Amino acid sequence: MNLSVERHELGAVSYAVITPPADGPLPLCIVLMGGGGTREHLVACQPLFEKWWAEGVMPPMILATPTAGMSYYLDDPVHWDSFLAEEFPAALKHDGSKTVLMGISMGGYGALKVAFAYPERFQAVAAMQPMLEPGFHDADIGARNRIHHPSGGPAGLIGAGRDPAVFEANNPASRAHQNAPQIRNSGLAIYIDAGDQDFVNAHDGAEFLHRVLWDLDISHEYHLVRGGDHGGPTFVPRMRAAFAWLASVLAPTAKTAHEAAVEEWIRDGMKGNPPAVPPSSKAFLQIMRAQLQPVRDEAAAKDPSTARRFGVLPSLVP
Repeated sequence: MNLSVERHELGAVSYAVITPPADGPLPLCIVLMGGGGTREHLVACQPLFEKWWAEGVMPPMILATPTAGMSYYLDDPVHWDSFLAEEFPAALKHDGSKTVLMGISMGGYGALKVAFAYPERFQAVAAMQPMLEPGFHDADIGARNRIHHPSGGPAGLIGAGRDPAVFEANNPASRAHQNAPQIRNSGLAIYIDAGDQDFVNAHDGAEFLHRVLWDLDISHEYHLVRGGDHGGPTFVPRMRAAFAWLASVLAPTAKTAHEAAVEEWIRDGMKGNPPAVPPSSKAFLQIMRAQLQPVRDEAAAKDPSTARRFGVLPSLVP
């Protein structure tokens, strides 16, 4: 595959772009690397991308990575939120119709916080082992979830001198809570991956965010990988899975003849027997949902949470 690999600067930010050959416009995937990450980390992943494109795991897309160092994508000195949501796509001459974010570790934190601040700007966000802490406030975070702090980062966010206001303002869980209606209405697709043996305990923060999104009734996909760590042998397979998920968002399957037939049967008042469809098909689920709707409506009259995607769960304390 004849890929184009370019390195550029945009103001104080250096970045790399990988572009596969294509006849028309391509989606843009902004890839945010972990702590100390540079544009060269994207270039180093080129063999993986070539392999996944050849296998059909990924659709053709523009891949772009800025050099972020240990910034945690905070707004000092680079205004990372607006840079990633507005300036960077514009510099890449991308119209924004199909833009997705993918982040790893510190980059997962950055991808989530930016996507939750600008949900209308992105079609999807995928965060792999995001460096999250489990709480809304600095006082919620114990020593277990500060193990990564000696690795460095902005003084206002990482370390003994952390400013609680900076933590809360940039916390993806807080932003999800503040912007929940906009996130739900935008249709932003969300993917979160964590390993259950993460050596800096980032999986605690991923689980916390999963529960926050659940309680806010925000659709998302969450993977807790048994035996997974913060890197190691599960890293490349999990990265492949994240890009495959992005592919499913960018290129959803077309409506089948079975689905069209079921939709017509529903519009006609579900008269007679439903169309014969394979039990493993989406069309079969459409039939089941339509037939169950009166029961769901009756339940909703007694319990409004029935209308939610996710149920309102009882306290975990018995």
